[in-house]
Parts: sequence; C-alpha cells; structure tokens
Amino acid sequence: MSDAITISGGGTTAVATDDLFADAARLGAAVAALEAAAGDAAGLAVELDALGADRDAGGFAGRQTLWNGPHPAGATHRLECALRDRRAEGDELRSALIASAERYGLTEQLVDGAWRVGGGVAGYLLGSFLVSPGGAALAGGVALAAGANTSARQVWGATALDEWLAANRGVLSDPLFVRAVRAAVDSVDEFVLGALHVPGGEKLAALIGPHVGAPESASVLLALAAALRAPALVDGPVRVRRTDRDDRAGDGHAPGGHPSEGPERTVRAPAGFGDLAGRIPGGEGPQIRIERYGEPGDPRWVVYVSGTVELGVVAGEQPFDMVNNLHGIADDSPLDALRRAGASSGAGERAVREAMSAAGIAPDDPVLVAGHSGGGIIGARLAGDPSLGVIGALDLGGPNDSAPTRPGVPNVAVEHTEDLVPALGGAGHPSPERIVVARDALEPGRSYDGEILPAHSLERYRQTAALMDESDDPRLAEFRELLAFTGGGEGAVSEWVARRQ
Repeated sequence: MSDAITISGGGTTAVATDDLFADAARLGAAVAALEAAAGDAAGLAVELDALGADRDAGGFAGRQTLWNGPHPAGATHRLECALRDRRAEGDELRSALIASAERYGLTEQLVDGAWRVGGGVAGYLLGSFLVSPGGAALAGGVALAAGANTSARQVWGATALDEWLAANRGVLSDPLFVRAVRAAVDSVDEFVLGALHVPGGEKLAALIGPHVGAPESASVLLALAAALRAPALVDGPVRVRRTDRDDRAGDGHAPGGHPSEGPERTVRAPAGFGDLAGRIPGGEGPQIRIERYGEPGDPRWVVYVSGTVELGVVAGEQPFDMVNNLHGIADDSPLDALRRAGASSGAGERAVREAMSAAGIAPDDPVLVAGHSGGGIIGARLAGDPSLGVIGALDLGGPNDSAPTRPGVPNVAVEHTEDLVPALGGAGHPSPERIVVARDALEPGRSYDGEILPAHSLERYRQTAALMDESDDPRLAEFRELLAFTGGGEGAVSEWVARRQ
C-alpha cells in the first residue's frame, strides 16, 4: 500500500507520481519568483544609475566616500545576474522532471502496445486450439470439472477447487495478472478469428489488435449469447422507486404514488473527491443518490451511482449486476442489434436515467456524476451522451478505459494497480478528457481473508479519493473547481431503488 498516486492523461503523455508533479509545480513557482526578483533588481539598478548621474551633475565631491565604496548600481546588476542564473537552473531542473515523466509515459505506451499485440496473437492461437480435437477435449474436461465442482459444492459444501481459489486469491490481485487480463479482454475478436481458422488470422490479429478493444469484444459476447438463445447476458425492463427514510438499508420497497414522491434530506455541497466518493451508495440499499443545488429556476445536480451488487450473468431482480455491466461496456455496433429485450443499454443505466428524470433533471441541467465499479460504467456513458448536460464524471474502479468521451467533459478514472475490475475495460484509447489516477492500495504480504478482490472495495477507493484532495496536480485541481458549479451551501437529497421487472 502506498499514499503516492500516479496521474496520467488529460491530453499529455506525462505519467508520474503526484510527488513529481508537485515538485515540478513548486519549481515552476520558484522560477517565476526568481524571474520577478531579477526584474525588480534590474529596475533598481536603473534607478540607482539615474540617481548617480543626477548626483554627479550636481557637483558632489567625495563620491566614493559618500557612497561608501563601489557604485551600488554595479552590485545590483550582479544580483540581477545571479538571480537569472538561478532561474535558469531551476527552469532546467523543472524541464528535466517533466521530460522524465514524458519518457516514462512513452515507455508505458510502448509496453501497452506490446501487450495489445501479444494479447491479440495469443487470443487467435487459443481460439484455433480450442476448436481442434485436442482443444475440444480439454475444454470438455474443464467443463466437466467445473460441473463436478458445482455438484460437489451442492452436496458437500466447499470443494478442493474452492479451497485452492481461497488459498491463491492473491493471484487475482497481482498487478501482472491484472495487466494480462487487460490485454485478454481486448482479444475476443481475435479468438473468434482463430476459432474460424481464418487464413492468416494471426497476422490479421496483430493488425487489428490495437484498434479493436473491450467494447467490441463485449458486443461479440452479447451477439453470441443472443444468437445461441442462451439465458445468460439477456437484460430486461427495469423500474425505479424513491425510498423513504426507513428504507435506506431495507428491501427496496418505496412509498406508493408518483416515483418522485418521498422525503428529502439536506446536505452540504461536496467540496472535493473525498466528499464525492463518500456519498456513492454501497451494499444492498438504494443504488442511486441524487442531490439538487441552486435556485428552483436554475437547478444543479450531483448524481451518485452504486457499484455492482450481484455477480450473476443471468438477469435477476437486481439490475446492478454483470449483465448490466457487459451491456454498458459494449459499443453501439451493428452486433448490438442481436440483443434481446430491445435494450441498447444496461438495466442499471436505464434505471439511473429514469431516476434522474423523475427527480426533475432536465436534459440541459448541469450534472456531475460519480460512480464506483459498474456505477462508473454508467457515469462514463452519461458523460459521453451529448443529449445530457453532464459537466464531469468521477469513476472509482470502473472498466472504462475504452469508453468514449465527449469534448470538454472531463472524466477522472481512479484505478488501483491490484484491482482486476478496471482491467476488464481493456487497454483503452488516449483522450484529452480522461485523467487516470493510479495507486497501490494493498499492503505487501498482508492476507485479505474473506475478500476476493480487496483492491476493488469502495472503502479503499474512498481512501484514494482523500489523497487526491491533497494533490496539487493542476488536472485534479481543475476538476475540484468544477464543484463550484453547485453554488455551495445546502442541497436536497433523494435516494432511489431500482429493480428489474
């Protein structure tokens, strides 16, 4: 675990820790101060020269005695030169710090490119192998073993496989494994090429690998599920209801009447990343929180979206599940026409949009969105929708590196290096609007019993958000300044529960 955060993106290739950027900012301030002092010294030297000329013209005698030594203008000139020398040294050091961040960023891009190409070729070869007789036998054996493990669990409880996963769960949080998964999820299309034995497919995979990512891969999976009429990954209609005070941790049943009916609480406007992260819902209660600020005729809104509540791939009553996540990651390609239930977005996203409408959010109202995990997927999609007035989005641990962005709408994506979930969004594409904040969230050597993905917990992302509030990085400072759009003061809170029908 580390308190250091690494910041990248925002229209620059620089990648470095917040400490390095802070040092560069402090050096920049020192250079500016030195330049100002040198300018003041130069001005003083001119005035002293003029004063000396006026004194000589008046016929003063004993000049050296009166001025107590050499002419003071000369000393001031020397001070000016010394200040400018120090300014040049400081500027050179600041440039070196920034250049090192740029070189690190370029190196990261080269490494990411190698992972993408390698993942595509590996996906093609794996697809070719699994449709061969030997691969089919291996796949069948794995399926039988998985089925046997499930049956054994139903009869005897935990099995040897469960015990092995529990004993080796650290693999899931290994940064190298996380990076491998990030490359793999970009390679479903290459896997299909291999399965179809497309001639020269391994070369084609290397060419298309950098251009086809997680959204296209998710669309392939959804299209295959629809074509095979599989029950998995099929989404359905959703409804939202506003909760009352006694229902915040209850079963989700809200009072009757219009969906927007229900009590409101007051809350102070959020002042930073820590406030935003601390208000994101978690657990089994309401999944959506909406805050309204400003005057009745000029409302401003902050929307908070819960992370994934259930991990099922068959749609159930809980819409914040893996079905919703996969629909959220998928792009809007023609393959999506094969989705059933007529939904081009996940149930969770549709629930958030319905809650926003019921709360009174108009399309052109300014809105800031904050979400964790699957809620980050929803926030990114809302931020990318030109029909909404979203001015920014905060994503904690969502797989959104490949999500489209909208010019002028910043998206701060926070990713723990040991967290597998952000890697499910693939390697992503550079965007001036996407700022990535990374941190090592786990303590080396510590056993996180009972947590399958400890780096993904909302509480640890809240800790990272608090560290971001201490950062002097201009990109994070600019996003914090967005919060002034609320006008400060107090706002009204409503909470919403969503259920599939």
